[in-house]
Amino acid sequence: MRCFRFLPVVLVLVATVAWSQTTSSDYIKRGNEFYGKGEYDRAIQDYTQAIRLNPSDAAGFYNRGNCFYAKKDYDTAIQDYTEAIRLKPSDPDAFMERGNSYDVKGKFDAAMRDYSESIRLNPGNAAAYRERAIAYYNHSDYDDAIADDTRAISLDPRSKTAFKNRADCYKGKKDYDRAILDYSDAIRLDPSFAKAFASRGVSYYNKQNYDLAIPDFTEALRLDTNPANSSESLVNRGNAYDDKGDHDRAILDYTQAIRLDPGYASAYMERGIVFKRLKEYDRAIQDFSEAIRIKPDHARAYLMRGRTKVEKSGAAAGEADLAKARQIDPDLK
Repeated sequence: MRCFRFLPVVLVLVATVAWSQTTSSDYIKRGNEFYGKGEYDRAIQDYTQAIRLNPSDAAGFYNRGNCFYAKKDYDTAIQDYTEAIRLKPSDPDAFMERGNSYDVKGKFDAAMRDYSESIRLNPGNAAAYRERAIAYYNHSDYDDAIADDTRAISLDPRSKTAFKNRADCYKGKKDYDRAILDYSDAIRLDPSFAKAFASRGVSYYNKQNYDLAIPDFTEALRLDTNPANSSESLVNRGNAYDDKGDHDRAILDYTQAIRLDPGYASAYMERGIVFKRLKEYDRAIQDFSEAIRIKPDHARAYLMRGRTKVEKSGAAAGEADLAKARQIDPDLK
């Protein structure tokens, strides 16, 4: 019995000796495992140990930077990526990830410098073009974004993300036909790409092709169970039904969107507009009021509530709301 009692102690001593011989590479390997499981704090601890053992190895800083980025601690991520770049200035990935961090922080010029340097170091990396394209898109520079997405597609013709991103740019330029072609390619590459269906539906809607928009919104709803995304697709489908004159189905979709996301002001707005059109003034006023409660500076909600009160009870009833709408947005019509 005494033999078995001491066995755990021997194992602990062996493990302690083995642990004391752990290298920076061992810590990085285990840190990568924690990172892959989303255990970022434990990964950071291991990467920090790796850095302590080998402070000249860029990998520890780069990987720790990825953890801080995942935790939305972008300033600390930038610090680690910067140190990784100092140690290994030829690493295109460190420049790209630091660019992502700068872009999230709204530092567009710094982000673009890093993306461009990443591309210079590795001109064949489709991901760097995609990331730079996203930065261009976020600043409404659609033409440069399209050029980068096109380059990304030439390097990686199976990049559903590049097709979808380029389609978003065409949609931003109101070139809905080209947008639809690219969304269709993204869907061809990934038939479960819910966001591509939702966005293609918007493009069809903007072309007033409601019979094609509605099935796309329906498919997006089937594929994506995220409440926020589903609420948006429901409102968009409701708008398509409403423009087709199917007000009952539109109201059902707006109501379902509200059920999924009670804080979604647009769902109340759109349902209120339908109620106003149907002369159900009290229900319309109630919806516009709810939109105002959610967004107190919602100029259009004040405008529509004011107009509804005018239709229901006369000019004096809506005067205060209409004045409030003009105060918030003098250009609102």
